Amino acid sequence: MATSGSGRGKPHYKFSAYIANHTLRSNSALERLKKICEENVPGDYEIEVIDIAKSPGLATDRQIVATPAVFRTLPAPLRKSIGDLSQKDKALLGLDLFTPLKSRRPKGKNRRRAGVRQAAD
Repeated sequence: MATSGSGRGKPHYKFSAYIANHTLRSNSALERLKKICEENVPGDYEIEVIDIAKSPGLATDRQIVATPAVFRTLPAPLRKSIGDLSQKDKALLGLDLFTPLKSRRPKGKNRRRAGVRQAAD
């Protein structure tokens, strides 16, 4: 089963999600992955779902030791995240989809004033 963000051309991001049966945990992980993709690479992704319970040899061949497991196969290099993706920051870092916060000027008391300090008379 494969899902896609949109029908436009080839996606730049490809994910392989390995599950062991459709459980509540694996379904939650797939929904979170779709949400993460829509927020970070909208319409530019493809998700392939592989049920290793139906093909147990795949788990051995691909060295899957825990499910759900998500691999970002495109763009290279390969990135992975294991678990239900409930910790969004860790999932973003594991899949290398994290966008760092832009630099902001400090607010309040800790803000430094620009300029030259004048000596007291």
